[in-house]
Amino acid sequence: MKSRKSKTQEIYEFLKKEIDSGAYAMGELLPTDLQISEKFNTSRPTVAKAVQRLVEENVLGRKAGFGTYLKNRPKKSGSLELSLGLLIPSLGETEIFEPICGQIANLADSHNFNLLWGGGGSPLGKASDIAEQLAQKYVSQDVDGVFFTPLELIADAQEVNERIIKLFQNANIPVVLLDRDIASPPLKSEFDVIGINNIEAGFLIGSHLVEKKCKNIGFVTRPYIASTVHMRLMGVREAILQADMPHDSVEEIMIEAGIDDLADAIVKNKKFDALAVYNDAAAAELSIALNERGINIPEDIRICAFDDVKYARLLKTPLTTYRQPCRDIGSAAVEIMISRIKNPEMSARKVLLHGELILRESSN
Repeated sequence: MKSRKSKTQEIYEFLKKEIDSGAYAMGELLPTDLQISEKFNTSRPTVAKAVQRLVEENVLGRKAGFGTYLKNRPKKSGSLELSLGLLIPSLGETEIFEPICGQIANLADSHNFNLLWGGGGSPLGKASDIAEQLAQKYVSQDVDGVFFTPLELIADAQEVNERIIKLFQNANIPVVLLDRDIASPPLKSEFDVIGINNIEAGFLIGSHLVEKKCKNIGFVTRPYIASTVHMRLMGVREAILQADMPHDSVEEIMIEAGIDDLADAIVKNKKFDALAVYNDAAAAELSIALNERGINIPEDIRICAFDDVKYARLLKTPLTTYRQPCRDIGSAAVEIMISRIKNPEMSARKVLLHGELILRESSN
């Protein structure tokens, strides 16, 4: 004789079927326990047990004084357990993101998720529009989580980042931030962040230049750049202060019109004996421009940078740079995302990994 389903199981299966059919939008309230108990002619504690199963499966959420709402749609049998999206506006422009994203992709099978790619190499003038469109696409696809690198180098980057984050929040989609936070230091956002210790990176560059007896260091940056670069500058300045050198031994130099104009200004000024450049790509361009103007590196001016991209060692004068542990960043990002999905209520984490200063001829 076939056994009858318990009321709890019956209610559980009914609610799951309703959710699968699209009866409720993300964040929409479900009927109250009282309404469901009346429908099934049972007690409210019985209903609560069925609902709690869906809460534990991270399908439903409960808030006191608010009610029970749809938090995530259950995955259909036969599909990959998770679907994760990449939203990396700098992908294809900044080389470090290729190995980071590559490592995330390498871990897809072992961690049972499908990885969706998008949003790389967009022109700065269109980057914000493309990033927001991709965010809306991920929301419509009901992905389980998104790896997001906040936009930079555009005037309204902060506003765009906040709009994108709000889209994911409203859809209850977990976000892991890569490389940088959306909040400016010393503030911390409510999202998990994985990157390097940028103050330490700057400190190591600054300490190296101090050891080389450099007295006037120019720190090269750009308008609207990410807060990570400001932290690198802080690290360089801390190295100067700990060496009992004057605070003005480090001067921030802004790339306003272009690399060639900056190179002209450096040659004309003849003030700096060293440059710390915000990343390798800009350092490579600046090194070439200075060489074309008769400046010898490192005899006339030492140059250091950050990232250790492939071509850093292939320049006419190989570049001293701080190497980012890209594969480790990708691995840590996956671990953080999986744990965030399993435990959505845990406190946000900021994971800063150690890199390595790679000494080459540009600063000898």
